[in-house]
Amino acid sequence: MMEVAPNIFKIELPLPFKLDHVNCYLLRGKSGWVIIDTGLNFPCSTEIWQNVFKNMGLKYVDIEGIYVTHYHSDHYGASGWLQELTGAPVFMHRTESAFVDQMWKKGRVNIPVVGELFKENGMPPNLMNEVLDNIVSVFNYIQPHPSLLLLSGGEKVDMGGRTFDIIHTPGHSDGHICFFCESDGLLISGDHLLPQISSNIGLWPASHPNPLELFLSSLEGIGRLPVELVLPAHGSVVTDCPGRVAELLAHHQQRLSRIADLAGAGTTAYQICSKVFGTDLTLHEIRFALTETLAHLAYLESKSEVYSRQESGIVIFRRAQ
Repeated sequence: MMEVAPNIFKIELPLPFKLDHVNCYLLRGKSGWVIIDTGLNFPCSTEIWQNVFKNMGLKYVDIEGIYVTHYHSDHYGASGWLQELTGAPVFMHRTESAFVDQMWKKGRVNIPVVGELFKENGMPPNLMNEVLDNIVSVFNYIQPHPSLLLLSGGEKVDMGGRTFDIIHTPGHSDGHICFFCESDGLLISGDHLLPQISSNIGLWPASHPNPLELFLSSLEGIGRLPVELVLPAHGSVVTDCPGRVAELLAHHQQRLSRIADLAGAGTTAYQICSKVFGTDLTLHEIRFALTETLAHLAYLESKSEVYSRQESGIVIFRRAQ
């Protein structure tokens, strides 16, 4: 645990994935504490939470609120466990609550829909089954589910002796939120802005049809704020927010250009994905690589730079002439 700004403590929790940690934040206020993001509900992570409470001399009732930046497992997973422990309300954007229902509460029912997306975009059947099984295995880390209080973005909340604006930043997920304290130039960015890697922008069956367009717009919006320090969900702090935003925007433009070239005279999203991301990926990574490829193709198709046709049950993408 590290104090990364006055009264804000970073707690690095382990993940059983290649991206092996998530940064959660504990904010000390005058009357109590607030948690931002929770990690997974599995022993390596919950033990750290217990040690944090013990070492900081915190009682469970000292936690006044739990805020979740988005529904992904490493951010939402232990929120129900923490709510049962502390009795604190759990806050999340209203759009994300629908994804909690679809992906986590009804996930086993909806898994075939994800399978259809992978199948029609060229993922080999044997690999598809392995990837779907891998998704199901994550469900074990996301119990119990909390009772949620829903946000819309634009609210102001007092945390850690500061007033934060809740900013809706769709892209990485449709209802992703960041927390911005203008007086201190402080941004708690979740997965919206990361220091070493680009946020995964994926097209899923129930997501917005053009998540990359949302992300690029949200990113430009963050770049216009007077941010001096970014506290991200993975990696170290960012001190040059405009510079990092510019890097990420350039990265996606380069990737869009490459994917348009790879579409060429006709190919599947899976074939493009294999050339962009390679084939030495874990099952966990493959699904994100394919959905990210699809998000870029959807953006290109919205700009009439590629077009798609379904041929014998498989979607073929071609570069527009």
